[in-house]
Amino acid sequence: MSAKPEIVLQGTGVSSGTAFGQVLKIDSRNRVIFKIEVEDAEAEVRRFMEAIEISKHQVENLKSRLEEKVGGDHGVILDMHFLILDDRVFHDEILDSIRRNRVNAEWALAQSRDHYVEAYKSLDDEYFRDRYSDIEHVTERILMNLSGEQPFSLSNLPDGVVLAARDFNPSGFAVMDLGKVRGLVTESGGRTTHTAILSRGLRIPAVMGINNLMSLVSSGDGVMLYGDTGQVILNPSRKRIENELKKPVEQLPEIGPRRRVRLRTKDGVPISLCANIEFEYEIGAAKANGAEGVGLYRSELLYFRYPDGKPSMEDQLAAYRKLAEEMKPSPVSIRTLDVGAEKSLPSEKPEQCANPNMGLRGIRRSLRSLDTFQTQIEAVLRAACFGRIEMILPMVTTIEEIRDVRVLIDETHRRLISSGINAPYVPLGVMLEVPAAVLMMESLATEIDFFCVGTNDLIQYLMAVDRGNDQVAYLYQPLHPCVLRYLAHIAKTAARVKKSLRVCGEISANPFYAAILLGMGFTQLSMNSLSIPLIRRVIGAMSLNDAQKIARKALTLKTAKDVYEYLTPAVTRAVSAVSIDVDFGSWAAEINPGPDIS
Repeated sequence: MSAKPEIVLQGTGVSSGTAFGQVLKIDSRNRVIFKIEVEDAEAEVRRFMEAIEISKHQVENLKSRLEEKVGGDHGVILDMHFLILDDRVFHDEILDSIRRNRVNAEWALAQSRDHYVEAYKSLDDEYFRDRYSDIEHVTERILMNLSGEQPFSLSNLPDGVVLAARDFNPSGFAVMDLGKVRGLVTESGGRTTHTAILSRGLRIPAVMGINNLMSLVSSGDGVMLYGDTGQVILNPSRKRIENELKKPVEQLPEIGPRRRVRLRTKDGVPISLCANIEFEYEIGAAKANGAEGVGLYRSELLYFRYPDGKPSMEDQLAAYRKLAEEMKPSPVSIRTLDVGAEKSLPSEKPEQCANPNMGLRGIRRSLRSLDTFQTQIEAVLRAACFGRIEMILPMVTTIEEIRDVRVLIDETHRRLISSGINAPYVPLGVMLEVPAAVLMMESLATEIDFFCVGTNDLIQYLMAVDRGNDQVAYLYQPLHPCVLRYLAHIAKTAARVKKSLRVCGEISANPFYAAILLGMGFTQLSMNSLSIPLIRRVIGAMSLNDAQKIARKALTLKTAKDVYEYLTPAVTRAVSAVSIDVDFGSWAAEINPGPDIS
């Protein structure tokens, strides 16, 4: 072994398992892009579009190769890359910059990339925040094709390597010999990136989010990584290696095709799984993964795609109509613009206030910006002519807010009818994010058609915790008894007032949390579409009776740690009678509360 000292690093385990091997360092380029004035803007436009077409051909080829290796379920991830490349708004923004500013394609592309990445990173939801990596991977491919560079070759890897990179493009799995790769470790990324999702599907142990990794490793270094705990050991000692080799090796079942039928629990209770999406092109992945509708469309991402943050009514109608037509006859729930405070539109300055999370955001902001809000309402109502559309109001606190929105909807509806557009009724729902709204559910139910639970914000407000503050982030505890009791109250109240109810927070994509939600009475869950097959398998392997027993017991416990220590083995036992391929270790780590905080 190397004489280098042993170094223990800590990151986030995103795919369970233990790996030991030699580092292969893939040091992505720190690309510097210069702004160059061009004389012939149209020639630059043609150069950009040629790079787009080359990139699309490459991604199609990579998707086919990935599907040949591991099946169609995983190829869906590269559909995301192709559809970004095929996005008209993405093209138009860059082409407009080339023509208007007479600049080189690389500069225009980099400016657009930075705009999108900033918008994604401002999001609260981890899964959608991590989508910035898809934008970076796609733009890096286009930049390489503009320059004629060749990517780092992964086609002839040595045996037994652990790949180390700043970031790793999921398309790389398509060209490598997977049998030679023992693990993956990166500086950036988290468990909801597409690279992490593919790592789990391919059963490659992986750890992400290790600061300064690339300055610490060299190709040929020995490395041991633990995908369950997120620990990485550089230059492990001989004793550590010998101890690890003594442990029994877990035999995992083969990856195989999964049937897509109407989801029911083991005892026949129907369960609906919908997709959370942010772009129209994600509809294909949602349908391929068995989504029964779009449970949450985050419309603010449509606004961020425009330099001034103001898509026209026609722009919005085109997007909403595409969703409605492609998802028909299943419903599409459009959440109205949810920006404000620290998440501002491109043309606006962030509001300066002491506590932006409790400031002018969501429906509060929309009711202060009536022109923008009425434009969106009109686009939603018009889109309902082409499929089943629903509208969701974010950050609702009072019944007066709903009534004010009803007035605007009724005014817009009458205007459309008078102009000859027979817009149908659009069901109206509210996000349950503010504790006050939860306690007012019976009153709110008289004004709306359905409820959605936004677990991210609800937990934040219940626990009085700013998730962005490292000093108190440990208090963000989805398994805290207070959170569980609030959710149980929501389920019981919705049933009592006979209103449809769904959970739209990404916590429902965790199999342990999905099980406890099922036991509380939630039968509609909405999550990122790539998590739907996993949750289908877990819920399909459980009976409602077992889930109810688990939920009842969990609701009697006093700390998040108590809940965690009971929940994880209880759910594992409940599904153990059915052979399902689920990486329970890393999912348990995601909800582990750590030290007792109650």
